[in-house]
Amino acid sequence: MVRETFFNINHMVVIGGCALVVFFITSFIHQLVGEITGWWNPKWASFLFSAIIGGTVQYRFVEVLEPFHVIIIAGNILLIFLTAVGINAVVGKPIEVLTDFEPKETKGINEKASLYAYRETWRTRWFE
Repeated sequence: MVRETFFNINHMVVIGGCALVVFFITSFIHQLVGEITGWWNPKWASFLFSAIIGGTVQYRFVEVLEPFHVIIIAGNILLIFLTAVGINAVVGKPIEVLTDFEPKETKGINEKASLYAYRETWRTRWFE
């Protein structure tokens, strides 16, 4: 009975669909925020969205919740998270550096400015 419920093609489609939803939601919010801050980190946000969306969708397919189902749902949440990160790694681009400062001489001392301007979009990779 477990094999019929959990190991079929519909199950893989559900995991893939949940991963796409997690990818789009996290990327959309990352586009709005524009950078990684103390309150926003797409790595942790994607894991949180994976847990919420994956747990909700997987729970809808279970008639009676047993301990074995909880283990399967936790594994599926991990697969959803890893698939969303993989989609972002394939589709995403590195952070674009808008300005590179050239070393300038100040009273005979060479200094290089350490401030860079970044532009992060919805296609920016979550893990760099």
